[in-house]
Amino acid sequence: MAWPLLITSCLGLAMILERLVTYALLPSLNRKGLTQLFNEVRQCCGCEKHAESKNNLCQNLCKGKGIRQGVAVLLSHNTCEKAVREEVAGLWLLKQKRSLNAWLKPLMLIGVLSPMLGLLGTVLGMIDMFQDIAAVAGPVTPDILAAGLWQAMFTTAFGLMIAIPALAAAHGFGVWANHYLAKLEFALNHTNLLLEGLTMDDNGLATAPAASTFKGFNVKKGSASSNTGHPEMLDAGAVAA
Repeated sequence: MAWPLLITSCLGLAMILERLVTYALLPSLNRKGLTQLFNEVRQCCGCEKHAESKNNLCQNLCKGKGIRQGVAVLLSHNTCEKAVREEVAGLWLLKQKRSLNAWLKPLMLIGVLSPMLGLLGTVLGMIDMFQDIAAVAGPVTPDILAAGLWQAMFTTAFGLMIAIPALAAAHGFGVWANHYLAKLEFALNHTNLLLEGLTMDDNGLATAPAASTFKGFNVKKGSASSNTGHPEMLDAGAVAA
């Protein structure tokens, strides 16, 4: 059973290294970068020629990776309704999720099968040991037992040595992917609200709209600003949604 375990270990190591390099090369989503991105969108929305400004910003963001491409997708559909942009953003997020979760299930499968292969090797080793004992006419010596026990213990230990890192890596990468996807979803929701003309800071609190923002957007009744022109506080549940 040494060869199946060796092949399994090589496959598991290759998947772990591939996922590690992929995740390490993901664009950063730190607070400074997101703030800069949100400011670019705010300036674009507050421009008098906001349609042309959005197109220019969209072209620049398409050259980037990660969340910048996601924002570019939203800007490319800026003439659509908010619900349509949400559907488009959901499709883009689904694509990112499939990319981040690639090879995680095969890695978990290796983690489950490796102990089973090790256990199979243990059973085969015990069978060989009893066959050797049965073939001996005289007294049973320790060296006869050692060969079968060595194979049994070795395959079990080798299987566990493969399974533990594989399962740990699969779950760890899954947590990493979910955390990254949550940041992407937050950034896209925030950008979508900014495209609706909502004036708020990076924490979601309502702010005073700039004068140019009124020129670029028609403020609707019941929006972030009331009829008196003073900004109203947003509902926390609506912003989180």
